[in-house]
Formats: sequence, C-alpha cells, structure tokens
Amino acid sequence: MKFFTLFLAALLVSQLGLSQTKEGDFHLDKDFKISANGTLTLNCSDARVTIKGSSRTTAHVKIDRDVESKGLFFGHREFAVDIDENGGDLSIRERSNGTVSMVGYYNVKYTILIEVPEGINLEVRGDDGNYSLTSIHGAIDMRLDDADLDLIGCKGNNFKFRLDDGDIHMDQGAGRLEIDADDADIDIRHAGFTEVIADVDDGDILIQTSIVGNGHYLIDAQDGLISFTVLGGGGTFEVRHDDARVTAEGGFKVVEKTENHSQFTFGDGSARVDLRADDARVRLIGNQ
Repeated sequence: MKFFTLFLAALLVSQLGLSQTKEGDFHLDKDFKISANGTLTLNCSDARVTIKGSSRTTAHVKIDRDVESKGLFFGHREFAVDIDENGGDLSIRERSNGTVSMVGYYNVKYTILIEVPEGINLEVRGDDGNYSLTSIHGAIDMRLDDADLDLIGCKGNNFKFRLDDGDIHMDQGAGRLEIDADDADIDIRHAGFTEVIADVDDGDILIQTSIVGNGHYLIDAQDGLISFTVLGGGGTFEVRHDDARVTAEGGFKVVEKTENHSQFTFGDGSARVDLRADDARVRLIGNQ
C-alpha cells in the first residue's frame, strides 16, 4: 500500500511538473528598419526598459526574458513578441496568453534594450516596470499603470504622460507637457515649457521652467506639494486653494490673498499660471 501511494505521488509530480522549468524564456538580439523621424511603438508589461537615441540609422532591439521557477504547476502560458516594420515605423508588441497555477517559486527577469535614431517619436503602453529614456528628441507619449520613468537629455517639444502610480524625472524639457496621474511624484528641472497641463491626485510636483508671454500653465493637485520655480520670463500666478499653505519667494509680488484665492505677479511678462490645490501645499520660487 505504501509503495502504491508513492507511485501515485511520483506519477502526479511528473504530470504537473515538479522540477526546474524554463518555459516562458525569450531572447532576441536583432536590428530592424526605422526612419530617422519614424515612430517606435512599444507594448509591454513588467519589464525594465531602456531606450537610447543616437546617430545610428537602424533600431537595435535586445530582449531578454528569463523565468526561474520550481514547484507544482497547472496549465500553460505562452510568451512571444511581435515586431512589425511598417513605412519607416517600428512596432514591438508583447503577446502573452494562457494561465498557470502553481505552488512553489516563480521569478521573471525581463529587460528590453532598444537603440534608435535620436529623432524618432515614441509611444509606449505598459503595465508595470521601469523606463529609462535617453536622447529621444521626438514626441514622447507614455501611458503606464505602475511604473517609474526617467528622461535624460530628451530635447523634444511634446511630452505626454499618463500613469497611475510611479515617479517621473526629467533633467530638461521644452514645448508642451501634459501629465495625468493618480499617485505620482514629478520632478522636472531646467525646462523651457510653453504649455503645461498637469493633473495629479496624490504626490509632489516640482517643476523648474521658464515661462513665455503667450504660454499657459495649469497644474491641479489634490494632496502633496506644488513647487513651481520660474527660471525666466514673468506673468500672473493665480492660486485657488482649500486647505492649502501658499508661499512665494524671490521677487513675487502679492496682488490678493484670501482664504481660497491667492494672486501674485512676477517680472514683467504676460504668461498665465493657474494652480489649483485642495490639500496640497504651494510654493512659488523666483530664480531669474
């Protein structure tokens, strides 16, 4: 009886897969065509993504997905990547289907490295992960769930970010900036935006930018901190607030200050900056 029980257990283990498995691994290292001002579209999830721009004329794509697992498995899961070259554009789309239930250990190490011409436009749709962009000078459109985003040396003039949770760091910026986020910390330095539209529920928004006469800057925050540093230019600052603490330093002049509304001017410019805060703190800094 004992022998029969052990035999059944061994048979069950062999059928369900109690062993080290490499199912789900994926590796790609290849060049693809993309024009100097084409669009790179990337759809992925749970990856560490690095995209670098340079003077190169093709796109080099390196994807490594390593699965480490050990345990008792039920079901099957397929992973693949579809890549499409189309009229100077390049589309990279992750495809994953199937379900696996298990008892044991499961870990995925998933990295994507893409080297492209620096003038390309970028569209990314992702769930979780970390994204690092360097020297991408075209329009950048990122729609992410839970992710951290770093932009280094990106000299384009159109930035659009939508995310649930995560952080955004930019070491420079110009043109138009649009941010729609739930829980996010935003840190943007050395910028020269002509338009900013930002809506963040919880989190700190730190922006250093010059402002222009025909520019419009609208930031709406529920909780956290809005810190707006003026690097150049001038204009009128309207702050509408509920339970917010508003401070201004470095050349700002108070025009009006009530329980729910504060107005300041800075310099001689005609830019308009509208800040809306519920429980967020607001800090204005002049740094010309």
